[in-house]
Amino acid sequence: MPWHARFYGYQCETSTAPSDFGEIITGSTPSTAHPEFYGGGIPFVSPADISDLRWVSDTKTTLSALGFEKTRPIKANSVLFVCIGSTIGKVTQNVRDCATNQQINSVIPNSEHSGGFVYYILSLNAERIAKLAGIQAVPIINKTQFSAVRLLVPEFSEQDRIANCLSSLDDFIAAQSQKIDVLMFHKKGLMEQLFPVMSEVG
Repeated sequence: MPWHARFYGYQCETSTAPSDFGEIITGSTPSTAHPEFYGGGIPFVSPADISDLRWVSDTKTTLSALGFEKTRPIKANSVLFVCIGSTIGKVTQNVRDCATNQQINSVIPNSEHSGGFVYYILSLNAERIAKLAGIQAVPIINKTQFSAVRLLVPEFSEQDRIANCLSSLDDFIAAQSQKIDVLMFHKKGLMEQLFPVMSEVG
């Protein structure tokens, strides 16, 4: 039997669906026939931008203000869940206001739910949710399926404590990840200096 370590004094929970957490928005992609829609400073999140870390800030593709007007805007600190493709089940939170492509459903938390908690409970259940796609060439969980998944959710004060506890660990992980990135960059530079280059080979 799994061991549970809930915070002392909390025992109540309710069966809740993602649609109860707040508004759910499916992303859209501005027409690529209009280059003026792209290349600004507004993040445009696709599954390729989502790592194992909690937050997404920089994206491979960005939008201009004109392009952003053609999307369904996602407020900062929302929860983004990949619902189409081989990386189905990836989850992140956005640091800034952004837009996403159509592979992502975003939950914009309401005042009754902690955004951090929504991120963690969807992360915990990501594998189970991903299985709703079944076996098909392009796995898909439609918005209706995603919105209706049942989850056991504690009261708000416990949600907040859970999110704060796990956030502190995520902050530590992010800090260590940055250190690793610096070391990997240093290693690459050192390798380039230690090995001979083709122009030096007779």
